[in-house]
Amino acid sequence: MSLKGFIVRRTIYIVPVMIGITLMNFTLINVSPGDPVLVRLGLIKCENPDCYNAAYNKEAIEMGLLDNDYYTVPWFTRYVDFLSGIANFDLGKSWYFTQAGEGLPISQIIKEKAPYTITLNVLSFILSLLLAGAIGVVSATRQNSFWDRSLTIAMLLGYSMPLFWLAKLIMLVSFYLFDFTGVANKDAFKKPLFLNPEYYKFLILPTLALTLGGLVFMARLVRSQLLEILRQDYITTAKAKGLDNRAVIYKHAFRNGLLPIVTIIGSSLPGLLAGSVMVESVFGWPGLGTVFLEAALFRDFPLLMAINTIFPLMFLIARLLTDITYVFIDPRIKY
Repeated sequence: MSLKGFIVRRTIYIVPVMIGITLMNFTLINVSPGDPVLVRLGLIKCENPDCYNAAYNKEAIEMGLLDNDYYTVPWFTRYVDFLSGIANFDLGKSWYFTQAGEGLPISQIIKEKAPYTITLNVLSFILSLLLAGAIGVVSATRQNSFWDRSLTIAMLLGYSMPLFWLAKLIMLVSFYLFDFTGVANKDAFKKPLFLNPEYYKFLILPTLALTLGGLVFMARLVRSQLLEILRQDYITTAKAKGLDNRAVIYKHAFRNGLLPIVTIIGSSLPGLLAGSVMVESVFGWPGLGTVFLEAALFRDFPLLMAINTIFPLMFLIARLLTDITYVFIDPRIKY
């Protein structure tokens, strides 16, 4: 099969997988405890039960939970409506984020919040990749040295820390050293965003937390792969021919150990997005992670479904790109 045919086949496979994921997410979200209509109503003041019931029914109809005859809309009907909206590139309206009594379009919310999450995750991913490569090479080429043991202990400590706790620890250290907690305020998000120096100031600590959370596993993987490759006969032969040690490591060993590393990299990028939920909530970063957490707390089912659809889709696309990358790393691989 050609590479083009492989891409077409894998792209088609994404459709049934996404249907299964969305069906599972929709079911779990709708059976979760809590009444989203009560959250939407808030502290409404009514003098009698009829007033309250009328307000409740009005909100439930607008949210699509009741029809015009006040009958409960079956969850499967709402799921079909959700799929129809996705097919028409319509993510629906938020139940919690409202304006003038109407829910804001979810696409608008994502459009406003996505740049913050994208900036945070792209920077963290690039830094994690560079640091993991450097740490892995140093540990592998100096096995059992002081540097290798020190980095191993540091990586194990970092791997054992929950990401939200690591973010809190970084915040605490920054406060004692620089009297700076990193919790974002409104001055950080004045437009134009990318010309605002305060934006980059408050970007430092969230990026650091997400970077440290992402590089640990990648660094350990690079180390283990290089150690295995450096024991191969062709590496010994390359050294016997008098090749420079740097050339042996980067031209022969590192490239041949890239396949499993690329696999992990392709899987870790969406994982950074999931990790940003905790990091953004700790530092008050107004990205998709914070919005997702608020949607979960306030039972905003449409917004939850939208984000729970986008993240798995990105994971599947990342996996497809990872498989395509294999061909360019190792010409022996054919599809």
